[in-house]
Amino acid sequence: MKKYRITILFAVLLSGVLFCRCDVKDFGDINLDPNSPSLANTSFLFLGASRQGIPPFYLTGTYDPWGMIYCQYLSERTNIQFTNFSGLDYVIGGFYTGSLKYLTKIIELNSDPETMSETYVTGLCNSNINQIAVARTLKAYIFMHLTDVVGMIPYSEALQAKEGNYKPKYDDQQSIYTDLNKELEEAYTQFVESAPLNSQYDIFYNGDIAKWKRFNASVRMQLAIKLFKADPGSGQTRFAKAYGDGFIRSNADIFLYPYLNESNNQNPFYDNVVVSARRDFQPSGTLIDTLLKYQDPRISAYAVTNAYGDYFGMPFGLDRNGAAQYALEDVSQYNPKHYAQNAPGVLITPSITLLAAAEAAERGWISASAQSLYEEAITAALSQHGFTGSDVTDYLAQPDVAYKTGGTQAERLAQIAMQKWLASYMQDSMEAFADWRRFGVPVLEPGEFALVDAIPRRRMYGSTDYNANPENYNAAIAAQGPDLMTTRVWWDK
Repeated sequence: MKKYRITILFAVLLSGVLFCRCDVKDFGDINLDPNSPSLANTSFLFLGASRQGIPPFYLTGTYDPWGMIYCQYLSERTNIQFTNFSGLDYVIGGFYTGSLKYLTKIIELNSDPETMSETYVTGLCNSNINQIAVARTLKAYIFMHLTDVVGMIPYSEALQAKEGNYKPKYDDQQSIYTDLNKELEEAYTQFVESAPLNSQYDIFYNGDIAKWKRFNASVRMQLAIKLFKADPGSGQTRFAKAYGDGFIRSNADIFLYPYLNESNNQNPFYDNVVVSARRDFQPSGTLIDTLLKYQDPRISAYAVTNAYGDYFGMPFGLDRNGAAQYALEDVSQYNPKHYAQNAPGVLITPSITLLAAAEAAERGWISASAQSLYEEAITAALSQHGFTGSDVTDYLAQPDVAYKTGGTQAERLAQIAMQKWLASYMQDSMEAFADWRRFGVPVLEPGEFALVDAIPRRRMYGSTDYNANPENYNAAIAAQGPDLMTTRVWWDK
């Protein structure tokens, strides 16, 4: 992998402006203000959008990895403040003033006849169409996460400050999902595989357009599979199209954010565990007990044994007095590979897309063997962590894992959901949260000392977001329901 030296400061307030210093190989120091068209170099806009927009979906926060907490992959051992679900809101404004704005600018510069041939535009790729297609794809991926977390968001009128619209309406999630699928399908047809992106700036796929196409189809699969209750007809049509277009099916195509062995761009858990010497979070008892129940070989890839040679997950949902009963040596810690300085932020893997395909096959959405896809997904999931051969065959032969061809559809779907939950540890936690909301597998409870009665169904809007646009915020909650963590998003029936 090529080495990138990147230092970027991002302002994430609604009125913020990006100032970016990027050192990429021998390009030297370049100060970039995307608000100035003469300096809006698409290479750095894309790098900035990648750096600011994608890592949050990996863990959703260093000191508040709420997605991992909501799915009960992690527990707190000290300073209990998040596993009691005290965090309520999720601020989305920074995505609009940051990554979404930069990607929109890339599309504008590559669409405008006066700028599309300029060197500051063509440096990212000599194909304007490919730049547009990649930017549309990445925008859709970001928007999907934002609407999945809070529900209605500014969409159709968003990013129109240049036109004087500083208070966009909040769109309903159904219309957002419909347009995101349209954007992605149109972008897919735009891709030209013979014109790669500049690999110095494409930190995800080193310019490989074929891999971007598979990523595009995978995002469409993620969108479509969530519609099995809210809009199954559209879900089936969209999923079948994405499945047929070709998706992330090999571990060589995993969509991940490449952290580096340097302080400017290091894995956030490295900063938390090594640099700050904090041990706030440990693998939860919910996770470890489930891995032990399934005799899952991934337990050694996910965690290490405690001081007594046992796998013991930190109980979830304790108060400070209860948590204080467990010394550091009593509980299992992360496998060190998860907090290496350059540990990648894993986002979309073949195990997740294949399990979505298995679910679609089980529902009759595609003509394929659900069992074969399920087994292929588990093979990919274990292989991702270095387990092959007998590790895979022995795991698949276990009664709780072997596909229940003689059981009910509900039992088979529960198996798919469980394997998705097991595979999603330390991956895209927002998508894992969406999957858990769809299935409720495994059964999770918030804990005796939680400030909520049940696992939340969404995050609330951030005050800095709705204070800037109160009229449209009020219209959104009137349409969607109270701005509470118990209010469900559209597809979460």
